[in-house]
Amino acid sequence: MNLPLLNQFLLAASLAIGIINALWIWLSRPARDLSARIAKVAQDAKGEVDALASEMNGRGDRHRENLKEHDRRIQRLEDQVPHLPTREDLHEIGKALTAVQTQMAGITGTVTRIDDFLRNRP
Repeated sequence: MNLPLLNQFLLAASLAIGIINALWIWLSRPARDLSARIAKVAQDAKGEVDALASEMNGRGDRHRENLKEHDRRIQRLEDQVPHLPTREDLHEIGKALTAVQTQMAGITGTVTRIDDFLRNRP
C-alpha cells in the first residue's frame, strides 16, 4: 500500500468528517437554542400553571361548599313540605271558619236581645 495515498485518503476523510461535524453543529444550533427557549418558557409557564391550578382548585372547593349548602337548604324544605297544609286542608279550614262565623252571628243576635231586655227592664 502506498503511504502518501493513505495519508491523502485520511486527510480527505478527516476533512469530510470535520466539515460534516461543522455543518451538524451549525444546523443543530437553532434547535438547541429553541430547546433552551422552550425549557425556559416551560419553566416560567409552570409557575403560572400552578398558580392557575391553585386558583381553580380554590374555586372548585368554594363551588362544592355552595352546592352542599344549597343541598342542605333544599333538604330542609323537603323535610317541611309534607307537614304543611294542602289546598284542601285550607279549604276545609275556611269552611269551618265560615260555620263558626255563622254561629257567632246567631249568638251575637241572641246576646244583643238579652242585653236589650236586661237594659230595658223596668
